[in-house]
Amino acid sequence: MLPAHLLWPTIFLTLGFLMLMAEVFIPSGGLIGLAALTFLGLSLWHAFSYSTSLGLTFMLTMAIVLPFVVSFMIYMWPRTPLGRRMILAPPGEDEEEPDAESFRESERSLRLDRLVGEYGKTLTPLRPSGAVEFNNRRLDALAEEGLVPAGKLVRAVGTRGCQLIVRQVDETMMSQLIHGDLDLDSHAESPRNPDGTATTNQTTAAPPEQSPSTQAQPQPRRPLSDFNLD
Repeated sequence: MLPAHLLWPTIFLTLGFLMLMAEVFIPSGGLIGLAALTFLGLSLWHAFSYSTSLGLTFMLTMAIVLPFVVSFMIYMWPRTPLGRRMILAPPGEDEEEPDAESFRESERSLRLDRLVGEYGKTLTPLRPSGAVEFNNRRLDALAEEGLVPAGKLVRAVGTRGCQLIVRQVDETMMSQLIHGDLDLDSHAESPRNPDGTATTNQTTAAPPEQSPSTQAQPQPRRPLSDFNLD
């Protein structure tokens, strides 16, 4: 049993430290912390009211113990539910920043734009999305209209995000491709009006003549046999 002059200062000092630690786990808007400071002040008041030496002893004890209590509070704060909600966790290894992901998507979209006008083959049925092969690359594609079975010849007509928009090549065009009557470099799909009819230009300006040295050389294309449409 503690002497009477030590009992209340010790009780108030212990309650003050315990309530400081409780402030970490119990969100009270600072009320528990204010009560803890009040108990610590009462502890010093009772100690100094008995004697100056006892008050200085309790003050020294408080100065030694308080840094450990504060260190414990700082250590436990990020591990409490409230601390986890308020402190943002660093991104993991498998997470990417939104700006970097947007840049990657735009870069993929730019690469797909280069395939517009090229011919490829459907690897899976397009209902309306599926997989196609262009230049020996497997890509995600979206059928422009209807359903396209697997193994059909298609032409890239546009892009949507990271998907190619493709149109199935009709039987007449396929026959011309097989017999070599259709030039893939010069053939292009006619633009369509909103009612589905093809548009025609009334006047066409003749392109300026170019010397043989400045004419663009045709790019080699994959032979039709590579598509294996059978």
